Amino acid sequence: MFYRLGIALLRSLSAVPFLARALDAFGRIWQRHRKLRAHLRTLNFDGVIDGGANVGEFAAIVRAALPKADLICVEPHPASAAILRKDGYKVVEAALWKETTRLHLHQPTARSTSCTVLGETAPNDGAATLEVAAVRLDSLAISGSRLLIKLDLQGAEPIALEGMGAFWQRCAGILLEVSIGAGGTYESLRAMLSQHGFEEYSTTNELTADGRVVEADKLWLRR
Repeated sequence: MFYRLGIALLRSLSAVPFLARALDAFGRIWQRHRKLRAHLRTLNFDGVIDGGANVGEFAAIVRAALPKADLICVEPHPASAAILRKDGYKVVEAALWKETTRLHLHQPTARSTSCTVLGETAPNDGAATLEVAAVRLDSLAISGSRLLIKLDLQGAEPIALEGMGAFWQRCAGILLEVSIGAGGTYESLRAMLSQHGFEEYSTTNELTADGRVVEADKLWLRR
């Protein structure tokens, strides 16, 4: 009876366009958070690096699911890093890269989640550009022998992984945003991680365009 009532309610809500859009957005966010919480509680990571932490959506899930884990948020955008520090997170205000250097951080849209260190920004295209520090993953001082490395770097994930160094031996899981399709990062990242002894475990989020998956958040675990 409850199942039938639930289906009837969903059908009614879906008939109203703005309610259907809100329900779809909320449903995707809830599903992503639910899967991440379940994985974190099950897999017992004792250290987490949140690369591309933005304002702390993933970090908040880690804090709730793994309160004893050492957690470092790595975020190059100054305003986002300030929010993370205000919320009590350990913050490294930098981009992740294959070497220690300085990079240009481009923000092509109003959303701070669009920031990228890849590509060049034309002087008159209206995009904000900042010079930021960049560091290697293995330069981060984090405790733990079962690390989870999460990277959401707007396409720079493969370059950041070149800075893993000794972290490969301490890493038990890698959560990456990947692009799928021609020119995407998914296939090359899957091959790289397989060479280091990781296998794909879960897809925690998907972004579609024209009915096709174009981006996904995928979790790999050490075999």
